Amino acid sequence: MTANKIAILGSDSADAAALCRLIEKEAYQTEIYSSLPALEEGLALAPCLAVILDVDSVLLDNHTIRNLKASNPAVSFLMVSRERFHPELQESISHILYACLKKPADSDEISYLLKSIWDVAPGRHPNEPGSETG
Repeated sequence: MTANKIAILGSDSADAAALCRLIEKEAYQTEIYSSLPALEEGLALAPCLAVILDVDSVLLDNHTIRNLKASNPAVSFLMVSRERFHPELQESISHILYACLKKPADSDEISYLLKSIWDVAPGRHPNEPGSETG
């Protein structure tokens, strides 16, 4: 697992770049995937700490999110959207996703969530992003 990498699934390059800027301020690496097959291939090659799913730009359903989590159980999945409600993703929001973020994402919220994920990540090392001494 690439311990400090955060993947972003989104086909809107401006939104993805904005998320990258916020995340990289916290000393995490980012990688953008513009399609689900590209994300799946990337995760198979090098799993990461977390994946942020932009549901405004990539069509996802509960089945797809469930399969992503089943294939990558150590990865935390977050969702980001301009919309407050996604009743079609109720199952994923309730049982699979670590958190849901509203666009534009808030840097303090991103920082808090990534640190929370980092603190419980298996195999994390001291002096890396999110550690108390790093």
